[in-house]
Amino acid sequence: MSEIQAAVGFVGYGEAASCFTKGLSANGLERILVYCNGSRNCPPYTQPFKNRVARDGAETVGSLEDLVANCDIVFSAVLVGNAVQVGEAIAACVGAGTLVVDINASPPSAKRAVGTAVTARGASFVDANLMGAVSIYGHSVQLLSSGDGSVEFARRMGPFGLNVEVIGNEPGTSAMVKMLRSVVTKGMEALIVEAMTTAHLAGVTEEAFRGICESMDATTYSSFADMCIKTDVLHAGRRAVEMDAALAELRELGVEPIMTTATVERLRTSERLGLRDRFVDAPPKTYREVLDAYAAVIRGSDPV
Repeated sequence: MSEIQAAVGFVGYGEAASCFTKGLSANGLERILVYCNGSRNCPPYTQPFKNRVARDGAETVGSLEDLVANCDIVFSAVLVGNAVQVGEAIAACVGAGTLVVDINASPPSAKRAVGTAVTARGASFVDANLMGAVSIYGHSVQLLSSGDGSVEFARRMGPFGLNVEVIGNEPGTSAMVKMLRSVVTKGMEALIVEAMTTAHLAGVTEEAFRGICESMDATTYSSFADMCIKTDVLHAGRRAVEMDAALAELRELGVEPIMTTATVERLRTSERLGLRDRFVDAPPKTYREVLDAYAAVIRGSDPV
């Protein structure tokens, strides 16, 4: 193989693996292998599955050992519940020089476990996380990556169109960022659905949708997030009272206020940190000031 060209293998073949396969093939990667041992697709593969893989630009192999033996870059792209087991199975087959790339949406602890198993065999590991939907961005979706193999991964796969951003050498670092991003995005989804379901029952669907969206559309999300953190320390108590009042209204309309209840508790937790007086006369200039103060109290190192 040339310095850049590589034989790439995918363990698991869902939407992400298929998308990456098509993109890599279209950008000139000559050999891509696929091994799948799921509930729907497993050896001996059906002809329709083999045809789909072939159309994407890859070929199937009958065992994990065959795939690892013939690839120098191996992607793990399986269900999150199976990610550690599969990662450890891959690790048992690899040797020095192999690059194992875990693109599963696993928590940091799972990525660290797989990384430890892989590097113990002399191979290199990449904790890679999709920071967007392949259905929108295709194979150029940002892959936020950490682990000892991340720089090499970016160097070797960049020429084939992968968008790799390296943020550290430790497995779990990029998974933590992805996990916290998901906490926000999925939490926002749950909040929006709860609010808009209530709006619909109250007969103010379009008005509420505009009210929710227009203020967000008027600013950048980073400015909004910065404002949320800097004002939380000052106004969490008042906002909790407002949300307490909202709880009864939601219940009266027949909505179980799961997210609104959690919002009240989150605001009360901020209030209980007891930091409002510190900032009321000198509001924080940056969100880091607030987070540093919160972290100090939580760790028990704050003199308050």
